[in-house]
Amino acid sequence: MHYIFSRAQGMEEAKSSLVQALSSAKFPHALLVHGPEGVGQNALLLDLTDILLCDSAETRPCGACTGCLGRRRNNLDGLIFLMPIEKKDKASGDGEVEDAQIDELTQKAGDFHDDPYGFARSEKSNLNIAQIRGMQSRLSFAEASRRPRVVVILWAEAMAHPAANTLLKTLEEPPANTYFLLSSDDRASLLPTILSRCSQLPLFPMSPDDLLAAMTSQAEAWRLDSLPRRLAPFAEGSPGVLLSLHRDGGEALLEEAGRFLAAAMAGRKDSVTGWLAFSDYLEGSDAFADLDSTARLAHFLLRALRLFHRLCALEGPVIPAESGDYAWTRNALARQGLDPSLAGFLGPLERAGSLDSLAGLVGEILSAVQSYAKPRVAALGLFLEYASKHPHKEVRAC
Repeated sequence: MHYIFSRAQGMEEAKSSLVQALSSAKFPHALLVHGPEGVGQNALLLDLTDILLCDSAETRPCGACTGCLGRRRNNLDGLIFLMPIEKKDKASGDGEVEDAQIDELTQKAGDFHDDPYGFARSEKSNLNIAQIRGMQSRLSFAEASRRPRVVVILWAEAMAHPAANTLLKTLEEPPANTYFLLSSDDRASLLPTILSRCSQLPLFPMSPDDLLAAMTSQAEAWRLDSLPRRLAPFAEGSPGVLLSLHRDGGEALLEEAGRFLAAAMAGRKDSVTGWLAFSDYLEGSDAFADLDSTARLAHFLLRALRLFHRLCALEGPVIPAESGDYAWTRNALARQGLDPSLAGFLGPLERAGSLDSLAGLVGEILSAVQSYAKPRVAALGLFLEYASKHPHKEVRAC
């Protein structure tokens, strides 16, 4: 039997393990595929779904059998997709899924199949108990068939506690000829009892070369007009993250992150100068206009800080130049095979003093704006506290 993984990029070791399980007829009834955000969990689940539903005895998926055609048309009774949804009506309980949400899920399911790497869930969405109960009902009334039934649960960590406990009952006594395929970006958030009922398959970030090779080979399928080389170091080996950054204004985020860091580090020798520089920056920045834009910048800044931290670990002590030409950062990037022009954005971190403290500031800004009506005011207040606790001193950033 020949198995085809057409969507999942890289992860050859994981694919080999799956082929062995499929070939030995010992494929687990419940499989959790987990790893960092966007490395390919969902794409791999789609490939596995196609393989399990195919009727061919030679090559799976064949693309021509009843199972393959039914999956493509989304009209197989034996295939159930569950993904996180946002609660639209605060007054309604968890016991029902609204009609508007059913229409939304149908559209999202199609988008997900077309673009598993580029598809992302809202932070406010979750998997509720109504979805799990609906799945259980469908399984209990489904007619027996020689073709396996497949339940795909995306972002399993988004299950509310009652939903997870309800799913657990099914995993403890799974229906015959039924496979549960779960994906997760955060395995630690899942109930230990759920983990104990699943075989677990970890996925890992790609190397920089493999990441760009995947982007090159999938350029047409992923509708890439150009390769996002400058953004690649911030994706941390995840094609899904890189694709999202490229599509959602990653270059503009990079520019904004550079302005934030330059303003935050401007007054490292003079707290008054620093306060004024950061205040002027906030006044002129659109990034702090609302929660969503502030959150996007905060997440990107944390990626920039992690990148600089990796440079420190690889290159040794930071030696900031008084001239502000960021020579250390530029040379470190070049030695690691990264674009030296990124020094123009990351360079201010040479004078950060403590990357952990700056990361703490960014994290506090993100937390504050989630419950604060004025992101600029929250950011300025937190910066003043940060600057008073971490005055300039001649220390290295790492």
